[in-house]
Amino acid sequence: MERVCHLYLLGLFLSLVCVCAVRGSGAQGGCKSRNYGHGSIVCVCDSLYCDSFPPVEFPKGGEALVVTSNKAGARWNIAKGIFSEHENEILPSTETLEFEVDSRTAYQKIIGFGGAFTDAAGLNILSLSEPLQEKILRAYYSEDGLEYNLGRIPIAGTDFSTHPYTYDDLKSGETDMELSHFSLAKEDLKYKIPLIQRAMNMSSKPIKFFGSAWGAPAWMKDNGKITGKGKLLHEMYSTWANYHVRFIKSYKEHNISIWGLTAQNEPSDGLTKSFGFNAVGWTSEEQAEWVGQHLGPALNNSSYGHVKIMILDDNRFFLPKWANDVMSDSKAAPYVSGVAVHWYTDWLIPPVTLDLTHKYHPELFILYTEACTGQWPWQPLKVVLGSWVRAESYAANIIENLEHWVSGWTDWNLALDVKGGPNWVKNFVDSPIIINAPRGEFYKQPMYYALAHFTKFLVEGSQHVAMPKITSSLYHTAFVRPDNATVIVFMNKGRNNVQIRLKDKRVGQMNLSLEPHSIITIAWKV
Repeated sequence: MERVCHLYLLGLFLSLVCVCAVRGSGAQGGCKSRNYGHGSIVCVCDSLYCDSFPPVEFPKGGEALVVTSNKAGARWNIAKGIFSEHENEILPSTETLEFEVDSRTAYQKIIGFGGAFTDAAGLNILSLSEPLQEKILRAYYSEDGLEYNLGRIPIAGTDFSTHPYTYDDLKSGETDMELSHFSLAKEDLKYKIPLIQRAMNMSSKPIKFFGSAWGAPAWMKDNGKITGKGKLLHEMYSTWANYHVRFIKSYKEHNISIWGLTAQNEPSDGLTKSFGFNAVGWTSEEQAEWVGQHLGPALNNSSYGHVKIMILDDNRFFLPKWANDVMSDSKAAPYVSGVAVHWYTDWLIPPVTLDLTHKYHPELFILYTEACTGQWPWQPLKVVLGSWVRAESYAANIIENLEHWVSGWTDWNLALDVKGGPNWVKNFVDSPIIINAPRGEFYKQPMYYALAHFTKFLVEGSQHVAMPKITSSLYHTAFVRPDNATVIVFMNKGRNNVQIRLKDKRVGQMNLSLEPHSIITIAWKV
């Protein structure tokens, strides 16, 4: 009996010291919380205050940085974990899951994380005072923010604009094959370019910007409309390719370099009457023809042959067939660098489609280029302030995709209003940052902090490494960074604590208790 008591006390002591709390650090100054009754809290930023992230600093050898955010209200709480050379004794009745990182088995490398500079985002950000505008941009692109290194730029208008438009809109019956009327819109000059330039100036690293077109000029489409079901007229293929080159050139004139292009935002939208906003419909074979015989040559014949072309830019439902079709075209294949994917049907379609895409085309990177919550008709609340469920949806999706060859993840709108807009077809959704302009404040949603657990640690060039899958109830992924630091992100979606023992042959092992409904990033250097 005495020995059992001693074991109990020893186990209790070790469970307390294995993660030595330095809580009270975390998000600098702490979250100014507000509870809207939706399960968790938002962090409020106003002209007087906004929390930020301290720089990631690795502790000395034998110790790990442990960062936690959870449904209970923790936001980026920082603690220190200690590796032990010998296995810590634990209570015989405690079920402990063991994880060992295998850095010798390596997979894809990270390209990055980011969000989209939509008209709606720009309009909302600019509705605030200059200091608050700066705080939002810093929250995403500075060292004390998420440290995004990707930025998606819509090529002209989207549904998240105040009206449909392109860069060459003409009167009915007119055409402009030479694009002599092409010019950037006022939305680019007011809502996109100035904010992009400010983000570039505050970022400590180059930002990879990629463009995506929604609608083509009405005179290029067979339905005579920017919007709705309709394909590009075949005789417009070369003009449409040159339109993309002109976009790159026009942004370059504003000192914004374009890293990549997607061949079309959601080409399936333009094949159905279900979508009433800006769209162009393509089949995979048509996209292959356009990329191989028009877009690729147009880029090569300009000074932009280095720009990465990403095919698909639609849901993984279409994989691997879409990639197979395009890459089987001998003219298209040499121009393609990657596959762009949206997350909207991931809950229906298993990630084996990503595995097969990589298996058949290992030379192509896979990049998630759009995600948001609140998009479904059965979700009456488009913006849910303080939803931890949506934070878990983000984290679960990122982890799942990183475990299946995906090299990065791009969120949708950087910021929306409290209704989830503006959106000219009322296709409102949620966003990691919600702006309440009348109150002069904005709210960092739980989704924002979920993203931070990846973006702050998985820098470009970090390589996915093996770690055993022990249980489906605990999400996790492991990476080794270019500076040789090891990073593991766990998410416990359950209602109970999960006890784990983390092993690394180079430094030992460490016991951790993962709190219910929590996201935990653990990082250490040898």
